[in-house]
Amino acid sequence: MRVLWLHGSGYTGESFAAQTEAFPDSQALLLPGHPDGEALTSVAELASWLARQVAAQGGARIIVGGNSLGGAIALQWAMDFPEQAAGLILIGTGARLRVSDALFSLIDGGWPGSIETLVDNALSPNASVDLRRRAEAWHRSVGRDATHRDYAACNAWDVRDRLGEIQIPALILVGELDEMTPPKFSQYLAQHLSDGKLVIVPGAGHIVQAEKPAEVNAAIAEFLDRF
Repeated sequence: MRVLWLHGSGYTGESFAAQTEAFPDSQALLLPGHPDGEALTSVAELASWLARQVAAQGGARIIVGGNSLGGAIALQWAMDFPEQAAGLILIGTGARLRVSDALFSLIDGGWPGSIETLVDNALSPNASVDLRRRAEAWHRSVGRDATHRDYAACNAWDVRDRLGEIQIPALILVGELDEMTPPKFSQYLAQHLSDGKLVIVPGAGHIVQAEKPAEVNAAIAEFLDRF
């Protein structure tokens, strides 16, 4: 079963490098405007863009996995384009993704110095120096405007009242130390999706798929065995 990966706010498809290596039939997409291409400003628009990518690849039902904003897009896509959706892998995300005014001020007023703080928020204290440097590079390549736009799309999005529409299997992964989308967000998804399995990864932060790839990939492999 083919899998497409969607990155989170201010990042790139490189945040799924460990997954594309482990699952050769998967592909990490780069969201438009990161930094190239026409920028889209809402999760619904991004879900429609995703549907066009799926259709262009033949239109067969697939699995979409996403981290944070990417998970929001995956959920929206599964609701709006159910004929394309076979399963979901939801990583450090939720049904509602509110963003504080302080975070917008940090992005707008302190860039690029604010990148270090954004990465600190996204990774646990256990993350390697190499991963921290790579995450900082992703933010620099994407830029301030796209990062702000991503978080604004998250802030305006809420599908808590639509989760019952999703009737496909979902793997729900979250880092135990995720401060941006705490485990309670994933627990909510597990409680309200018809076929959701929750896996909490010990000692990991928000970009859990990059921070703890062995544990995450093991859970993904088990999930993919269902298809």
